[in-house]
Amino acid sequence: MSRARVIIADKEKDFRHNLKEILRYNGYLVVGEAEEAQGLLQQAFQLSPDLIIIARDLPGNEGMHAVGIIEEHRLAPVVIVGFPGEDMMEMARMPGVYGVLTKPLQDEMVVPVLEMAMAFFERMTHLEKEAKTLRRTLEERRLVERAKSLLMEKRGMTEKEAHRYLQKLSMDRCVTMGRVAKEIILKLGKEEG
Repeated sequence: MSRARVIIADKEKDFRHNLKEILRYNGYLVVGEAEEAQGLLQQAFQLSPDLIIIARDLPGNEGMHAVGIIEEHRLAPVVIVGFPGEDMMEMARMPGVYGVLTKPLQDEMVVPVLEMAMAFFERMTHLEKEAKTLRRTLEERRLVERAKSLLMEKRGMTEKEAHRYLQKLSMDRCVTMGRVAKEIILKLGKEEG
């Protein structure tokens, strides 16, 4: 059973109570409830939930403003709760929305939607971290190549000598080759000017 920490945000107390019971029965831990957007955002930042369930018609959430803030800070995946007559596809396409439920709730649909939302959010977070690492690695390689080029041009080194020189400086100073490369670029770049 999941022990995911959940915040429920809906203006209807009865709906929150019913959803809370479904969640508790299925092993979720409801850490917060809100009946308007401001309270939801305060709780989201303070409680670090694993999942946030938000009613489409939550007071203070016009234009799904709260969802945008939650997404911007990558606080947790959001599942939107709406009514069957609303454009569910439009809600599902919104940034930060990882699942959609409809009122009245169908008990058997709640857990699969929530679990899928958390799984997609986890994958997205993992991919973002991986992309950030790859960008940093690419930037470091670009700097190393630029520094090697300057060492070859200004100091008459071969590419192999320039690379070994950067490696030695990196090891001697206990810093990354990217940092050494930046220093070389700054130093040799000043000699040009």
